[in-house]
Amino acid sequence: MIKISDNPLLYLLDDFTFPSPYENFEDGFIGASYDLHPKRLLEGYSLGFFPWYQDDEGLFHWFVLNERMLLKTDEVKTTKKLRQKLRSSKWDFRINTNFDKVIRNCANVKRKHEDGTWINESFIEAYTKLHKLGFAISVESYYEGELVGGFYGVAINKYFSGESMFHLKSDASKLALIYFCDLLKQNGIEYVDCQVPSEHLASMGGKVYKKEEFIPIIQKATGKLS
Repeated sequence: MIKISDNPLLYLLDDFTFPSPYENFEDGFIGASYDLHPKRLLEGYSLGFFPWYQDDEGLFHWFVLNERMLLKTDEVKTTKKLRQKLRSSKWDFRINTNFDKVIRNCANVKRKHEDGTWINESFIEAYTKLHKLGFAISVESYYEGELVGGFYGVAINKYFSGESMFHLKSDASKLALIYFCDLLKQNGIEYVDCQVPSEHLASMGGKVYKKEEFIPIIQKATGKLS
């Protein structure tokens, strides 16, 4: 790791170390790395960082936002209608049965206020490697046997960071999230890291935490703090 600027603080992540997440980074941008090596990804996520996109020069930009949205697994907002769908024989929910299709659907989905996606082939390759190592998972919604929604993310010890969601049928991604939070809660996992605050996730119970609040939560869940 090489400091390349003091104002704002910027680092070239040329090894597998990271700066303190408590440093005052402008807009949460800490610097960049040449690749998304699995060891770099796992160390970064464990400390509270995440990569967001790859620039035109091929560098991967890393962030630790001053505010982060977390969803407590025992505070997920749902409705009677959604719970009925969860119990319906037409719906089925699975984990890690079609990671490639989930991440590619997430990459291709059109989003409001966005011209494109950060999930390019480099990201797909990197997170597929993490998936094969057991650290990236997909959560999938099927309707009458057809994949219609879900999300993927990074799982380290008792930490899960959701990366991206998609739906091809109404409520499909919401149902996948409710299903998954129920599983996490049963296994003593308290939070889902939603990273960037959004109205959609806030409507499901996501809350915004300051850096001083969410960094200890993340590091305790990943095992960085005892």
